[in-house]
Amino acid sequence: MLANEKKRVLVVDDDKLICWALRKYFSGLGISTQVVENSADALSEFRRNPYEIVFLDVHLPDGNGIELLPEMRNISPDAHIIIMSSDASDTIRKRAFAGGALKFLEKPFDLSEAQAILRDALNGSLQKRRNPRSICSIPLRIKIMNPAMEESPFDLHYLSGTMADFSSGGFKVRTKYPFNVGQSIRAHVVAEGNPDVKIFPPQADARVVWVNLAQNAVLTGLKFLN
Repeated sequence: MLANEKKRVLVVDDDKLICWALRKYFSGLGISTQVVENSADALSEFRRNPYEIVFLDVHLPDGNGIELLPEMRNISPDAHIIIMSSDASDTIRKRAFAGGALKFLEKPFDLSEAQAILRDALNGSLQKRRNPRSICSIPLRIKIMNPAMEESPFDLHYLSGTMADFSSGGFKVRTKYPFNVGQSIRAHVVAEGNPDVKIFPPQADARVVWVNLAQNAVLTGLKFLN
């Protein structure tokens, strides 16, 4: 249960389906949730009842969500603001994090991803990203270095995946295989001619720090091993 009576969530999006789904989902977890569909209503609601957690869309009918970030920060500097957008370009992400967003939620997303972000916000572990991330799509060959006992009958030396982004601290991959938090993996880049490969090592060892089940894929966050 994620319920916390002192925390309130504001969802700002002109997509009625997303607003309905998030309010229904968060309310079902015991979280007080309000939705608005444009910038003006968002600021009015935020001034009236400063929210601790905000899920904020980028493209709104009367403005840009990223441009709302400074105003929301002035009203409530401690608010946890999560940017949502189907435009996940490196430029948009950098603007979002530079403006004070603590997380970027790429559309379409699975509700479990939103729940994981909400959980981190509620327990205080959602913090501003220290290392800017570069968006990419690099095919990988992955080997699990320390398989769990139940995995021992399987060949886990040639798992496939796609690197979705990376920074100086680690990277995120999409796979079909559900890794376990704490596992160590070795990732081999198998893409040739991709410009991103020039700034990412051909082989990297990393530790699994989080796993989220998303629609038709498993998203895994990894931290480089020194």
